[in-house]
Amino acid sequence: MAILIEAFEGGPAQTIGYVVADDAGGPAVIIDAPLGTAAAMVEQAQQWQRSVAYLLTTHAHWDHVLDNARVIELTHAQYGIHPESVPLLEVPQTQMFGLDIPMRPIKPDLELRDGQTVAVGKLRLRVLDCPGHCPGSVALFEANERVVFTGDVLFAGSIGRTDLWGGDYETLLSSIRRKLVPLGDDVRVFAGHGPVTTIGQERQENPFLTGPNAG
Repeated sequence: MAILIEAFEGGPAQTIGYVVADDAGGPAVIIDAPLGTAAAMVEQAQQWQRSVAYLLTTHAHWDHVLDNARVIELTHAQYGIHPESVPLLEVPQTQMFGLDIPMRPIKPDLELRDGQTVAVGKLRLRVLDCPGHCPGSVALFEANERVVFTGDVLFAGSIGRTDLWGGDYETLLSSIRRKLVPLGDDVRVFAGHGPVTTIGQERQENPFLTGPNAG
């Protein structure tokens, strides 16, 4: 089996959402829904001749969820998010950042809790609790395909910011070291911003993991 992954960047923060499916004809999953990406992501799934079974949110910061409602309207997919991130869906985050962009909260259908597995066709996405960037932040790991979707936990050459509500620098570094680094150097990292990287590359070269900021 191989995995199909397409990235879609949208919104003022250049946030990346992903459409993911197996290559055996199973349904697709959308991971995060930045502003202006819903239609294109659903069209990608249709090009693969797949329905969208799930919309999963890595964390509920505004730039990752602004097209949530539109995805659900187009697909009727089940919506999953960590319960500790749900309250952020009710906060007028865009107004707090000075943006005139409405947030349309939707009700979750399933909770993404640590160790839980979401089956999407032949894919098995395991939920990894990774607090530190914000409450309820998770990564989604597919062990057979050796890929992890990290949201704003780990980026190529950087890590998520910790100066927003609920953020904590030491907690974020601990999450990366305890939950992501042990996955293995070969695991490809698909983050919420920036290019694809690997655990090995970040373990060896990311200044937050190797340099004076490493803690």
